[in-house]
Amino acid sequence: YFFSGHRMVKRGNAPVPNAHFHKHWHPSASQKGRVRVYFDTAPQKRIRRLRRMKRAKQIFPRPIRGPLRPIVHCPTQRYNMKTRRGKGFTIMELKNAGIKDPKFARTIGIAVDKRRRNHSEESLALNTERLKEYMGKMVLFPLKPKKVKKGKVRGVVSECDAAKMKELSNRGVYLDKRGRAYMPKPKQVGKDLLKAEEPRKLTDVEKKRAVVNFLRKVTRDKKSIGKRLKRQAKKEAKANKEAMKK
Repeated sequence: YFFSGHRMVKRGNAPVPNAHFHKHWHPSASQKGRVRVYFDTAPQKRIRRLRRMKRAKQIFPRPIRGPLRPIVHCPTQRYNMKTRRGKGFTIMELKNAGIKDPKFARTIGIAVDKRRRNHSEESLALNTERLKEYMGKMVLFPLKPKKVKKGKVRGVVSECDAAKMKELSNRGVYLDKRGRAYMPKPKQVGKDLLKAEEPRKLTDVEKKRAVVNFLRKVTRDKKSIGKRLKRQAKKEAKANKEAMKK
């Protein structure tokens, strides 16, 4: 029998040819969109970094990585020997650490998970110690410093002495008139320095200078400043060591 729609197959015991040539690389192809390229990898990396820096300034002095989370064991018998960061602390862990209100814990950067339960004394002690360490290092900034009651909030800036305030400023923590923390703005350049220079004739020194080579040297110096400082520090340490031997 003869069929018009019959497709000839390869001779012998071999797989049926079923190659998928459906990618249209040519820009003038009738069907486009089957080829996906990633030419924006480097620009997107820079955009993500700038976005993280912007968010860090907005939520300062809170940490950029989010709230504090507990250490929990992975589920199933295959992975239960490994630990990872959990969703939130249990009510029992908060009580043992001296935090009675879970809603208040969420406002000071502590994640809370009401559904999780403690199944061992070891994990309870570990996360309790984690909370106590966090509370010991935390500095709480009140919204209204004048209306803060004594003993109600720990580490309040209004109760700190002058030495503590100086220490905070050295660490980069600044307060406004209402006692709230903020990120200081960089110093603005004077307006006189931003004015355009009036047109003038080039000097003999400027005419002889090779601008391209000068810019290349500046770029090279900027790129290798870290290596040079490290080399210089190593050289000074070696000289000091030899001087001590003498």
